[in-house]
Amino acid sequence: MSHMPLTHKRIARILGVSETTVKSYRRKFPDCIPVASKGKPIQFTEEALEVCRIIRDLFSSGLSIEETHQRLAERFDFIAPPVFEEPEEENEVVEVVLPDDYKQAMSSLATSMVNLSLKQEQMLKKMNAIESRLQQLGLADISSSEERPAADPVLTELRALTERTEALWDAISCTVSANTAAGQSSASSQQVEDQVQKATVHRLVPLREAISHDPPRNILALPLLIQEREGEYTPLHGRGNSRITLNDLRASLMTHFVEEDCYTIHWSENNSGWQLDLLQERAQVPHNICLTMAQTSTLRGAVMVIKDMTTNGHEITPGALQDFITDVYSR
Repeated sequence: MSHMPLTHKRIARILGVSETTVKSYRRKFPDCIPVASKGKPIQFTEEALEVCRIIRDLFSSGLSIEETHQRLAERFDFIAPPVFEEPEEENEVVEVVLPDDYKQAMSSLATSMVNLSLKQEQMLKKMNAIESRLQQLGLADISSSEERPAADPVLTELRALTERTEALWDAISCTVSANTAAGQSSASSQQVEDQVQKATVHRLVPLREAISHDPPRNILALPLLIQEREGEYTPLHGRGNSRITLNDLRASLMTHFVEEDCYTIHWSENNSGWQLDLLQERAQVPHNICLTMAQTSTLRGAVMVIKDMTTNGHEITPGALQDFITDVYSR
């Protein structure tokens, strides 16, 4: 064994990782890597090299910080095991474990409700355009005698919009018949028929198909990991340092960002996996994010690994993405 001092730089060279990665090990496990001298540069003991080697191998296997800390405590006597908070025993607590399918359904429901509200706004704009066209054709405003739908319950508003669409459809159909009987010019009749054709297309498009092109449900329910440049995997954490899935990320973005700051989600599939584009289409200063990911397997099972990350076309670091996720959950 060489007697050269073990510094951050030398440990990184021996393990084949970057010096920044070794420093990140110390931040994540502050009491696990023994220091021999706190001078400049900091020097470590021989045990520190072996600890860093095990951390590298466990992270490469996809283990979390807590699991890695537990393995280190089992291997080295000078490392204390992680402390987990235990529930109070004064009162008996009945733990209710929700099925994964239920959690996934609730997450998808929250996302769908937000998508419905965005689609509702687009439908209102199209309705106003159709009503303006009807007024130009000499028809009265058929919605003047109706009350405005309530804006709070999404389902109530969607039902009211459906009724307005049917009423407009009937009015346009009557206009086509009247114009044909009166012998209007072919150009005017063609314009009205075009309006009818557009209305027909909108009525035939299923709502779910029009607002969602998501990956399969089993993909959305997989935990998210970040692949760092050294080939290591780092899990994304949400509230309480818990792992998050694509469903969790999507629902949080759609819930915590509204109005001009809301994100529009676009999925695209390629040969190696999926690309997720999060676009702030109405923000004054947009924060557009592009994540390229692929499915892989670890010791804990299947996961989705984020391989490339960009913001407004510029590459970002895994730490910046984790900071963004933390900011989402702190809103």
